[in-house]
Amino acid sequence: MKYHMGWGHVGLMMIGLLMINTSQASTPVIWEQSSQRDFQKGDPLHISIASQGYLTLSPSLVSLFETNEPLVWCLASDSKGHLYAGTGNDGKLYQIDANGQGRIFFDVDELEIHSVAIDASDHIYVSTFPDGKVYKVTPEGQSSIFFDPNENNTSDQPVRYIWALTIDASGNLYAGTGEQGRIYKIDKNGRAAILAETEETHVVALTMDLEGNLIAGTEPNGRVYRITSAGTVSVLYDSPYQEVHTLLVDADGSIYAGALNEPRIRRQVGSQLPPTRASPSASNRPSNELDVGVIEVTASPNGRSSATTVRSSGSGGGIVYRIRTDGVVEEWWRSREDTGLALASREDGVLLIGTGPSGKLYAVRERGRSTILAQLAEAQITAFMHTSSGRIMVAASNLGNIYSMSRQPVREGTFESEVKDTQSTSLWGRIRWDGTQPDGTTVQFYVRSGNTDSPDKTWSNWTGPYTDPDGESISCPATRYIQWKAVLNTRNDLSPRVSSVSIAYLTRNVAPMVNSITVYEPGVYLRDSSNGTNGQNDLPPKIAGQIGNRANKRQGSSGTPAYKKGFRAVAINATDSNQDMLSYAIYFLGEGETQWKLLKDDLHNPSYSWDSETFPDGMYTVKVTVSDAPSNPPDQTLRSEMISEPFLVDNTAPRIADIKMNRLKLSFTVQDVASPVFKVEYAIDGGDWLVVYPTDGVADSREETFNLALTHLNGGEHTIAIRARDTSNNIGTGKQVVMVQ
Repeated sequence: MKYHMGWGHVGLMMIGLLMINTSQASTPVIWEQSSQRDFQKGDPLHISIASQGYLTLSPSLVSLFETNEPLVWCLASDSKGHLYAGTGNDGKLYQIDANGQGRIFFDVDELEIHSVAIDASDHIYVSTFPDGKVYKVTPEGQSSIFFDPNENNTSDQPVRYIWALTIDASGNLYAGTGEQGRIYKIDKNGRAAILAETEETHVVALTMDLEGNLIAGTEPNGRVYRITSAGTVSVLYDSPYQEVHTLLVDADGSIYAGALNEPRIRRQVGSQLPPTRASPSASNRPSNELDVGVIEVTASPNGRSSATTVRSSGSGGGIVYRIRTDGVVEEWWRSREDTGLALASREDGVLLIGTGPSGKLYAVRERGRSTILAQLAEAQITAFMHTSSGRIMVAASNLGNIYSMSRQPVREGTFESEVKDTQSTSLWGRIRWDGTQPDGTTVQFYVRSGNTDSPDKTWSNWTGPYTDPDGESISCPATRYIQWKAVLNTRNDLSPRVSSVSIAYLTRNVAPMVNSITVYEPGVYLRDSSNGTNGQNDLPPKIAGQIGNRANKRQGSSGTPAYKKGFRAVAINATDSNQDMLSYAIYFLGEGETQWKLLKDDLHNPSYSWDSETFPDGMYTVKVTVSDAPSNPPDQTLRSEMISEPFLVDNTAPRIADIKMNRLKLSFTVQDVASPVFKVEYAIDGGDWLVVYPTDGVADSREETFNLALTHLNGGEHTIAIRARDTSNNIGTGKQVVMVQ
């Protein structure tokens, strides 16, 4: 999303706005939407959103059949053009003809039909859940159990799930199973054998490549396997995701693998949740942000990837990999919010990705550049199927419906933008847009405004249509919120395109606000340099705590806190809802005084440091005035102010008094007129400074008494130096010459 503080096309219009209402802020703001991320925040209906950042009419998606079931797991078609849909949660197989007329063709006493495969004789093979059997259904509808993996299972653990089916050119059926991660090969007569042991828990997806090898996707390690007809197993890619959920072999032999994070069994067993969803914790980053990388991987016969790869965290969302015929693996598509559940290839080579949980259909023409082709009302797109007529059937779940998709665009589509919050009452300028309108197409815009964050009956009616790309004045009342709508139409197979939409507005000027004033401890000043040391290692705790970047960032001020004797600093936290530039003035008032004195004005940084040694000792307060004058003419400038808490200025050192020597015991008193004593030290004959504690044990008051035993001194004259420091870091010294007999 882009915000501009000026707009060449609306200069004259802005002059008109200022003449109408001079109480507005002086600088217009442009709200522009021109990227896929911007448009994804809106609500499309029959509208596609391209990765390049433009809107077009979506391809026609016509409702073909409503199953009245919650889930459609799989699609298949026979030689007569019948479509078959496996559903849940009642284990029904539907047969649908080309006209959309459907019937229950097979009803099994199971919860789900997860996979359907059809051989050259139009025999239908159906895998069920949760008992894990394969049924054979004749074209006439006669059914029988074709394969039960537990009949000859010698393992202690039963095969409970059959997730995927596929058929090779010879009519052999392959079944990917769960719990033991086996792949079975079943011939036409129903004789079954274990083709491969994957050492995974679940074989989730199966397909055949162009050379007749079996390709498998697994869980929980998210691997893509290749299994030859002889049963030789190799790993094509070991992904960082937990599950390879869907597979597709393209016309050039490339393999697309859709992976996701959430383990299948946690989704399905017990709760019977709907098809795969992206994890709710799939991060707080912006939705559907695409990242693309190339991973150099070569398959090796021992079943592991031969090249080391950098694994992503795989947190949330989903990814589609493209495994080239030379073994190189590319990230073809990735979303942090949407999860790829189904894959298909269009006749022009574009990859289609059906996703959840928002029912979005993506089209990917090249790596990392995707178009949100359509968004269904249903939550998930779970399966695709090509038909002999060139259409693609799309299965949706929650609810379980089937659509027929063609390349021709719909006749009309509507896009409603997100609601824009301008933070205060605003006067609306012009709406302007960029795009193309081929012959036979139109684009119309409508705008409405209101004072609630979501449109309701208090909002204005839609105004418009606005059709001039160079801009038209918006006739909505001045409010805080605004929203636009685009209606795209075509009378042929061409689509108009909208690549950017801009609305200009002037916000009513609102006074800036001072949120807080921070007066730093004595000796702390704010400098522009980001480096440097405080110059002293034993500062009083409150002063030391404010030295360094962390304290400065916490206060939200400019400059880096450092130490300089006698200096004081003030930091200001102020905000302006109009985003105006601000200036600051600082005044001070001493205890017992009645008039504020200017310390510094025309500040453009929210902090100031000064030498407090020019101030007599005592209590002071500062007053900060913040103004939006840099962004507004004088007659529209607004100000606000805040007064700080009182603070002490103390630049007077502690005094060392009453120094007395009595029988090798030195006693003295430290006195300070303003600040508590912080630390007292002594040194003998120029030696190291040694800490001495007061008679009450703690140095914490303005007067402390000290007794120092000197019994360890050798005979002769000695010089005792005394150094006292208060909490303002003022230092006083004294000395005593003693004679030891």
